Amino acid sequence: VTAKLTTGLKYQARVAGHREQRVHALYEMSRDLSGALMPEQIAEISQRFAETEFGAKSAILLADDNSRLGEPVQTPEGSPIVDIGIGQWAFDHGAEGGCGTDTLPGSPILYVPLQAPMRTRGVLALEPQNPRQLMAPEQRRLLDTFARLIAISLERVHYVDVAQSTTLQMESERLRNSLLSAIS
Repeated sequence: VTAKLTTGLKYQARVAGHREQRVHALYEMSRDLSGALMPEQIAEISQRFAETEFGAKSAILLADDNSRLGEPVQTPEGSPIVDIGIGQWAFDHGAEGGCGTDTLPGSPILYVPLQAPMRTRGVLALEPQNPRQLMAPEQRRLLDTFARLIAISLERVHYVDVAQSTTLQMESERLRNSLLSAIS
């Protein structure tokens, strides 16, 4: 009985250790993402996290104002060769596609839509070295959290750009009004 209880406790301690590592990795990633100011920085952080946590290469495909995906955001390490068509399907349907899914399972890359609170911002493409590693429920939850953090960061960067362009427009309008009142 004591041996069985000890074995159970060792297993629970191991599981708790793995959970602690995942939470720590997510904390570090969210801390890094909070300081990102450009999509390229977000892509670099996501690539680093995907490599360490999933053993995968990653790429981010951003959507334009017409809901069309563009080429992957470039990072210094490079990114996997993605199929824009599968990425567009995942974006349009708001569902995962590619590796390990029911939709286009022959693709070696998993396409995950980046759903932010206001709208879908793009698609995360992951090319795992071991696709079975992404099938575990714990890893799927980690992947979902990972994608949500990236989406929220992309939305934050988008709204910072909108605020900067609005401020610039306001300043140019103020300058124009000052110039017109000086002339009149």
